[in-house]
Amino acid sequence: MNLTDIISIEKWEAFEKELYDRSGMNACVYDNQGNRITSYVSWANEVCPTIKSYPEGIAAICAVANQYFTKETAETKQPLVDECDAGFAKFAVPIFYKHEFLGTVGGCGHILTDGEVGTFYIEKAIGENDLGLEKKIDTVKQISENEINKLVDFVQTYLKKILSE
Repeated sequence: MNLTDIISIEKWEAFEKELYDRSGMNACVYDNQGNRITSYVSWANEVCPTIKSYPEGIAAICAVANQYFTKETAETKQPLVDECDAGFAKFAVPIFYKHEFLGTVGGCGHILTDGEVGTFYIEKAIGENDLGLEKKIDTVKQISENEINKLVDFVQTYLKKILSE
C-alpha cells in the first residue's frame, strides 16, 4: 500500500498547502523511503531554495535529514521534532495504516527560538564560499517548540481523520 491508495496526490498537495498556510514552514508529504510525493513547493525562507538549488546541498542536508526522520518515525511510531544539519527546525509525523508505515508529513525551514542557521556548514556542504546567506538569514523565522507541537497535533488530527474514512 502507498500514500495515494489513501487519498489522491491532489489531496496530499492540498494538505501541504494548508500546513504551509498555518505554519509558514516548508510543508511536505514523504513516502516510506523519504521521497516527496508531490511537486508542491512554497518556501519558508530564502536560505532553503539556495540549499536546494545545489545537488550537494540536497544530498548533504535535506536528504540526510529526510532519511533520519523517516527511519526514526518508522521505528518509534511517534512524531519527531529536531533540527537538520543546517540548523532548521524540522518535524515529521509518521503515517501508519494497519500497522504498515507509509511515510511522513512534516515541515521545516524555521529555527527554534535558541537556534541559528549554520551558514558555514551550508557553504562547506555545497562547496561554495559566498552564497549570500548572511543577507538571506533575515528571512528565517523563529518558532517555539510549543508552536511546533501544535502543528504536530494538527497533522495527527488530520491523519486520524483521513485514515478512519
